[in-house]
Amino acid sequence: AMSTNGTAAPEPRLCHVRKMPNFDGYGFNLHAEKGKPGQYIGKVDEGSPAEAAGLRRGDRILEVNGQSIAGETHKQVVARIKQ
Repeated sequence: AMSTNGTAAPEPRLCHVRKMPNFDGYGFNLHAEKGKPGQYIGKVDEGSPAEAAGLRRGDRILEVNGQSIAGETHKQVVARIKQ
């Protein structure tokens, strides 16, 4: 797969995002990109579980808890993350 700027798409990587006792939530938001399938990472908060796990803005989510999210709606993916 090639991205629009001619570089190869990055290899998928596994990020373990675990809640922290002193942090509310996971510290990232999720959004869809117009004309592209899937759900993507938006803002990642500093000092958050998401940042500690290595999530980066623009990452595409492929799986949540080992389950493929292909074809799922934004709402379904958010619900899966909150499980």
